[in-house]
Amino acid sequence: MNYEDEIEEGVEVVRAFMVTEGRTVAMSEEFGLEMMVSPTAHGLTKLHTMQFERRQILEDFDEPIAIAAIAAVMKLPLRSMQIVASEMISDGLLQRHETIHRIETSVLMSIRNAIATL
Repeated sequence: MNYEDEIEEGVEVVRAFMVTEGRTVAMSEEFGLEMMVSPTAHGLTKLHTMQFERRQILEDFDEPIAIAAIAAVMKLPLRSMQIVASEMISDGLLQRHETIHRIETSVLMSIRNAIATL
């Protein structure tokens, strides 16, 4: 690892710390990484008051998308994104959408069989 790599890694750690404002636990109910979210009308009206990543989430992800997918696109640690998204939901900036809670065994078997044929 060279000096430039160390600087880049340090920047990412500081960014994650700044995004969550140093929190390692959400101040509100936490949701799973598979939870689908999208901006609320209220969130879109608050765009001008949002900073950095929160603003980007509201601007860039207008269709329902998983919290984990937002983290991947924004290159943020999963845990940081989970904290931010949970708090944005609690603040009425994001709305959550139902996700599949239970998959039928027959569907899982079909997926397994399809993968086995690859």
